[in-house]
Amino acid sequence: MRKGFCSIFGCGVALFLLLLGQQMEATESSQTEALREQLMQLLEANQAELSQRYQQVLRESLFNGRSTMRPNMLKKIAADEVEAFKHFLSEPQSSVAVRGVALHQAGLNEQPVMRLGQAARQFLVTQLAQEQIPQALALFDTYQEQVVMGFVQSLEKAVFTVQERTRHAYERVVHREEL
Repeated sequence: MRKGFCSIFGCGVALFLLLLGQQMEATESSQTEALREQLMQLLEANQAELSQRYQQVLRESLFNGRSTMRPNMLKKIAADEVEAFKHFLSEPQSSVAVRGVALHQAGLNEQPVMRLGQAARQFLVTQLAQEQIPQALALFDTYQEQVVMGFVQSLEKAVFTVQERTRHAYERVVHREEL
């Protein structure tokens, strides 16, 4: 009898576990796809409600002292945020980091960006069945993480640009004083 990793029983179990793992991945994938479709339908049916929640968050943070967003842009920002989440659900491989860049360029700071995510999570919790909530929140967290990464990259770029301008201005002043 041959000894080693792959005895007849061991290879059979290993093959079984491999096939079971592939089947579980396929089941999880189909469950995720079904959840994406259900979330899309939920957003279509309740788009106005989520947009209003987003507008409320933006309105509350409008005058916090550091925000530079214009009040007349609140409705558009909220509607665009709903559309960006829908786009993420319909095309999961697409990057939504550009949404974070857009939020930064619209004048939002980090607090309203994070509060938009909080409003969306609250919306999902109130709209979904209890057993769907963990997977839906995990899916939304993936979206939110990409948005925040885009926001931070845009913020870092803006800070770097200001630092470069400051450095150039300083060098000009130093150069003038030397003359």
